[in-house]
Amino acid sequence: MPALADRPPLRNLSLDGFKIVMAAMVIGLHAGFLRDVDPTAASYFTNCLFRIAVPTFFVINGYYLERQLDGGTLRWAGRMALLYAVWMALYAPLWWPGALHSQAFRTEIALFGFYHLWYLLALLLAGLMVAALRRGGGSSRRLAVLGGVTFLGGVAIQYAGNFHLVPHEGVDGLLNSVHTYRNFLLMGFPFVVMGVLVARHEDRLPRRPLPWAIAALALLTLEWAVNYAVNAQNSVFEVYLSLVLLCPLLFLAVRNWRVMGRSRTIGLFATAVYLLHVWVLHFTYDVEMGDTLRTVIGLVVTAALAPLVVLANRRLPLL
Repeated sequence: MPALADRPPLRNLSLDGFKIVMAAMVIGLHAGFLRDVDPTAASYFTNCLFRIAVPTFFVINGYYLERQLDGGTLRWAGRMALLYAVWMALYAPLWWPGALHSQAFRTEIALFGFYHLWYLLALLLAGLMVAALRRGGGSSRRLAVLGGVTFLGGVAIQYAGNFHLVPHEGVDGLLNSVHTYRNFLLMGFPFVVMGVLVARHEDRLPRRPLPWAIAALALLTLEWAVNYAVNAQNSVFEVYLSLVLLCPLLFLAVRNWRVMGRSRTIGLFATAVYLLHVWVLHFTYDVEMGDTLRTVIGLVVTAALAPLVVLANRRLPLL
């Protein structure tokens, strides 16, 4: 039996399980869940409910970032940069041919990464921004203000683009480019800051966040419904205004379940599902099938392969 000092620290397994649910949401989003069944239902899931996942991932990572940065910024950043580089290399067959033939695509890949890997790069840059603010005396108030300004800026850009509020064609095109508002500064940083603030002020937060989270989910549904009714032709949103309430409240509600354990396997499995699923879905696009079936196949095959990635992580920096 290992000595107590050698045992891994306790971790909240309820959060690890929740990460699996959110990774499944991302698969459903990318596969177009219910798109072949009913357009309204598909819009609700892929353009509303499943949009909870990525911002909440940022909140969770921000929550643990405070402690990780205490162990050294370079150590944390080096690990994140290596993880990003490894998975960019693993996905190179999907992006390299296009990058060879298109300067615009090369620039996009260089600045934002490939497809879902934008998340790793955004987390790295947002974390470095938080670390720089910490060194500069980043008080909670200062972080909250900067996080709020960047979040509202991103949401405003997205709404201005979706509703075509700027008549200039070039500006409108820029506002509607996903990378204009879905990036480390306007999406990653504010949600990471929410996690950091939760870590700093846990004792001042709601003791029973679940009713508030349910209310925030209702608010998200209302926001989606209004957008879908008023502007159905441009109803795709990456981030909603109400997510600023819902994501941290959901995180608090799940964290309060406190199913504790020492194994990292569930959390690593969730990360593997997120990182691996685009390769799995890639092989389904050449097969004629409905998007709902594609979602199910993507979930099942990715879940079957993810344990192999977890095992490989013992020798390679994959997770």
